[in-house]
Amino acid sequence: MEASAKNSSLIIERSSPTVVLPEHETPEGSISLTSLDQMAPMMMLYVYSFDRSDSNVVDVIKKALARVLVHYYPVAGRLARNSRGKLVVDCQKKLGVPFVEATADCDIENLGDERLVDPDALDKLVYRDPMQHILEVAPLLTAQVTKFRSGSFILGIALSHYIADGVSTMNFMNAWAEIARGKPLSIVPCHDRTILKSWVPPQITGPYDEFVHISDVSNMTALYEEQQFVYKALHFNAEKLAALKRMATKDEQVTSKCTNFVALAAFVWRARSIALNMKLHQQSKLLLAVNFRSRLRTPLPDGYFGNTVVWPCCLCTKGELIEEPIFASATRIKKAIESATDSYVQSRIDYYDNNRLGGLPVDTLLMSSWTRFEYGSTDFGWGEPRFATGDIQRQNCLFMTDGREKGIAVVLGLPLSAMNTFEKLVCDLNDA
Repeated sequence: MEASAKNSSLIIERSSPTVVLPEHETPEGSISLTSLDQMAPMMMLYVYSFDRSDSNVVDVIKKALARVLVHYYPVAGRLARNSRGKLVVDCQKKLGVPFVEATADCDIENLGDERLVDPDALDKLVYRDPMQHILEVAPLLTAQVTKFRSGSFILGIALSHYIADGVSTMNFMNAWAEIARGKPLSIVPCHDRTILKSWVPPQITGPYDEFVHISDVSNMTALYEEQQFVYKALHFNAEKLAALKRMATKDEQVTSKCTNFVALAAFVWRARSIALNMKLHQQSKLLLAVNFRSRLRTPLPDGYFGNTVVWPCCLCTKGELIEEPIFASATRIKKAIESATDSYVQSRIDYYDNNRLGGLPVDTLLMSSWTRFEYGSTDFGWGEPRFATGDIQRQNCLFMTDGREKGIAVVLGLPLSAMNTFEKLVCDLNDA
């Protein structure tokens, strides 16, 4: 599905936001953010679609939010800076979560592909606080329940990436849903972020390719500025994934050594570089999101609430990328993922404590897989949801579960001409 303006006629009536506070008293003081948390200055927007409900759906979800905030109390706080100028969550400033009730004039099916919500519809399904750009005042979470005709509804949230990554968001949402169903929490949150504190003295083992400056020798910046930018969700069914795994494995008979993620990442990186018409000597950087929760010598608690992702890097020229067999690209990716060890993670934490990634140039691709997220567990009492996202950064590429075809949906954005070329390369897989 292309994220276009086709839903611009969607009419939604919103109530004024009300503030939801934790149902009981919660700890005060402040919670320090790790250097990894402070690398994520953005709001993440998520949409959960449910096919049925009843008259008390808003009341149930709202009351459950007040109860889950007792366990996830930092979400009701606000950001602040400590004496060192570092960001913390001020848990004493309990300004709560803005909550909005809304109604739509159509059926939920009118929104189209559930994997990617177009920007106009997203603005109407997710409430954005007018103070969201003022760091110390902006809520860390907003929630909106939109009821559609025929009983379906959507829960749209905006959650600060400063305080939660994808896994933490999933745990929070599932806990919220469990409370709505009258169940105890299956995962108790852990708010001790000192587990991932920087070391003194720092233990930095760089250099790191992700910080290498790349020049836009292909003038891709002009392409991005001059052409319409479009997002699409491209579907890779089981047959296409099997074909990619054969291509990404040196011995085509041993595909078990190559995961779907590695094979698909190698193809997408290669195809995107071709689609953008990069010059052969243009360097291309691939950053891979790796969740390190289970990779540390002492694994993090299951309920650790924060950011636990590092971004190992692959770096080469477009010429190297397209001239080498695809299994060589897959090997690069596999080695990068495997490099995310305990010492690697600590080194990154220490490095980020005093260094920041600058703006990402167009020759950089950030790739994340959400295929293992258990969004089906976010059942508030009316069945499993369909999950979608939106407002994706231009350099981001997401892999999401495609339940209809038992495959993977690749969500990314490109200038229009590049997207047309990219789609053709995907279609050519049918002949592979």
